[in-house]
Amino acid sequence: MKPHHTTYAAGPTELITRIIANYQCGHCNSETEARTDPHGNTHLVIHHDDSCPVLDGTLSSLPDALRAATRTA
Repeated sequence: MKPHHTTYAAGPTELITRIIANYQCGHCNSETEARTDPHGNTHLVIHHDDSCPVLDGTLSSLPDALRAATRTA
């Protein structure tokens, strides 16, 4: 079974959109995508490399998310 780790973020749409645009994992070459659920909420989906320590929950994605949230253009 592949490792699976989920991190949830909630907040104003502008903040979530900024995180989606700027998120870059500091431990792998992850790819990101945005999805909108049936209720209209935007979600960030991060596809980490199989060997990424964030993927299996060894390390937190919080530092990368905070960098993405506070990054300006």
